[in-house]
Amino acid sequence: MSSRRVLDVSSLRRDLLGPPEDIEGGSLWTSLDLAESVGSSNSVLAERARSGEARSGAVLVAEEQTAGRGRRDRGWTAPRHSSVMLSLLVEPLVEPVRWVWLPLVTALAVTDSLAEAAGVR
Repeated sequence: MSSRRVLDVSSLRRDLLGPPEDIEGGSLWTSLDLAESVGSSNSVLAERARSGEARSGAVLVAEEQTAGRGRRDRGWTAPRHSSVMLSLLVEPLVEPVRWVWLPLVTALAVTDSLAEAAGVR
């Protein structure tokens, strides 16, 4: 399996959040943290939200994930630098009955964005 390059957190913050003076006014994303290894990026970010350490717009990127959870609570792991794993903390501005659609809509948006950025279908 090929390994990707180590992520440059400073570049990611600059590109995702914009210049420090623009963070409060323009970006949907409010913070970006890079973890070397986590059990589950979702669990870590959820705990940060519960404790008040993270707010809507927080992004957590992990270099390695050792206890990921997928659909139907299936476990998975991802070795260091094998993929891009991230969790986003969002507080949707839609009623909770529609939250069930958010993973699908998000997946489509990510797929479309990556296809456009890479120039592939």
